[in-house]
Amino acid sequence: MPRPVRDVTRWTWGALLVCGVLGCSVEPELARVVDAGVEPGPDALPCDVRAVVAERCASCHTTPAKAHAPLALLARSDFQRASDVDPRLTVGERSLARMNDARSPMPPASEPPLPEEARAVLTGWFEAGMPPGNCGSLPPGPAPTTCASGSVWTESSGDTGATMAPGYACRSCHLRQAPSLAYFFMGTVFPTLHEKDGCDARLPEPSRVKVEILDAEGRVRLTLVPNAAGNFLSTTLQPSFPLPYRARLVGPDGTSRTMVTPQTNGDCNTCHTEQGTQDAPGRIGLP
Repeated sequence: MPRPVRDVTRWTWGALLVCGVLGCSVEPELARVVDAGVEPGPDALPCDVRAVVAERCASCHTTPAKAHAPLALLARSDFQRASDVDPRLTVGERSLARMNDARSPMPPASEPPLPEEARAVLTGWFEAGMPPGNCGSLPPGPAPTTCASGSVWTESSGDTGATMAPGYACRSCHLRQAPSLAYFFMGTVFPTLHEKDGCDARLPEPSRVKVEILDAEGRVRLTLVPNAAGNFLSTTLQPSFPLPYRARLVGPDGTSRTMVTPQTNGDCNTCHTEQGTQDAPGRIGLP
């Protein structure tokens, strides 16, 4: 007997975590899916569903999971499995409820809200019983690295100014080679999560991007503006307020992404690497 579709009013949780750490969009390449005669199968997602999951979920819900995401969401079977929290429900059923839960939403409050078009795609799929598609599943493991601008900084370029070495651990390098310039807060803002080391971010409106440094009470203590290469830095070698801190990235359109876990290291690119370390999902990506 086919499994009945449950009343949506019973769906209580979701796993559409878009990253509780600064920066959580995903590579445009992951969202470009092609229906080219792929044989439909149990794990195959519909093309529109796959695109939304790639852009909004898979940067954290990958294998291995990042940013404290509890499980991978890469294939149809990931949504069909029983929830670890409530085995009576599927992960997909709990996902839909969290999408509509104002008190504990997914995406979490630290992230930009899910666009209405993307919300409609996922809602329709969940309510239809998560039927298979023909665009396959998303690949596990490291995401492909790209350089959207097509321009990569190298030591031979001769650029030793504020636009040098985007993506590299700035402060660590300065502590070794130029301690007087090892400012406490240093990092790079990129258009997407998995840009290559040295990629020139070429932000279109850098003057409208803000990296706000928040103290333990959530107050803005410092506002840093990246340059065209995406690099930002403070002007002091030590913070002017007690640590820990969190960071909030505000994009040109006013949308924001707020770091969840308090930090004591201001060398942002040590965690926000090409693939991300210490539970970062990847680069500091525009919201």
